[in-house]
Amino acid sequence: MAISRRRAKSFSETDTSAATPRHEQLYLLLRAQIESGEFPVGGPFPTEEQLRAEHLVSRYALREALQRLESDGFIRRRRGSGSSVISRTPAHVFRHAASSQEDLLSYAFVTRVVWHESRLIRTDGRLARLLGCDELRQWQYLRGTRYEENGEPLGVVQVYVDAGLPPLPNPSEFEDSPVYRWVEQNCGVELVGLSQDIMAKPLTTAEAELLNDRPGASALQIVRRYFDSTNAIYVISVNSYRSHDFVYNIRSQLRRD
Repeated sequence: MAISRRRAKSFSETDTSAATPRHEQLYLLLRAQIESGEFPVGGPFPTEEQLRAEHLVSRYALREALQRLESDGFIRRRRGSGSSVISRTPAHVFRHAASSQEDLLSYAFVTRVVWHESRLIRTDGRLARLLGCDELRQWQYLRGTRYEENGEPLGVVQVYVDAGLPPLPNPSEFEDSPVYRWVEQNCGVELVGLSQDIMAKPLTTAEAELLNDRPGASALQIVRRYFDSTNAIYVISVNSYRSHDFVYNIRSQLRRD
């Protein structure tokens, strides 16, 4: 499909200094064209062949730029039906900033979780490696979706509570309180330590359905382990977020002698 638009400055005419990667320059140019309305919302976006011919860039640079535009919420790409412009502004981003233990745990209080599943499980080898616990250990397992205050799905939550602790209540009784806090208050367990792993992963089909995204989309996974006074893990949480609208920021204060 031919796209009629006014002549814009092509990528080949822009600054190609080594200071800015070519895919970044192309992204900024295409983003500016979308924001200016040159590519109208709801209309088609040029094909890869058209963009490569116009801007004289490598396939790698072009695909990196298009992936960034899609992740930022400007375009939607569908195999077989081409790309379209869906917004002139970048997608909303949830930023969780942490500079203390209180900050690290506080985002549970500004979001809410709708629980979908509750059962007992045992960790097999693969799951035990992800969680960082012993194989065949028994856990009380919860799974749900975390929502922002505006009702948008933010992430998929999985929580594992030591099965040696008293049985968990109906998940609705947690209200807005995080599970680890309920365990502290009702099981006499004191939180004294915390560790977390942050890694990239693709969304599974089940996760994508809950987050209104596509299977295989890039995601950020945070595995958090809660330690009691004996240095034993009593709760583990696994949170999976879409990478394009979730930012995890950690700030540390450095002391200089």
